[in-house]
Amino acid sequence: MLYKIAFASSDGKVVNQHFGRTKQFLIVEVDDKDYKYVGTRFNEPSCQEFQHTEDALSQSIELISDCKAVFVARIGQGALAEVEAKGIKGIEAPYFIEDILEKVLNSKVNILDLY
Repeated sequence: MLYKIAFASSDGKVVNQHFGRTKQFLIVEVDDKDYKYVGTRFNEPSCQEFQHTEDALSQSIELISDCKAVFVARIGQGALAEVEAKGIKGIEAPYFIEDILEKVLNSKVNILDLY
């Protein structure tokens, strides 16, 4: 089954960005045996001074609306609820992107269902 995952990362290597503060999402397409980078989507951060604007939050979610999950370093509870209401798993995992993808591919169970 083919699906997309978004990663909040400033360097393309590590999940190191808060959902509301990330300026970009790396998009990776995953199937049962492999993955490939398909692009970077630039984002207007929705978090300003410890609060978010609803319009910017909605735009961030829309930007990744075709993804099954988004991996972030941190995500606030309000933003997480809105992300998950759109059917996207919000997962805090400040790790190397490649390591996350290997776990997704090599897990005997669908790792995205565990979150």
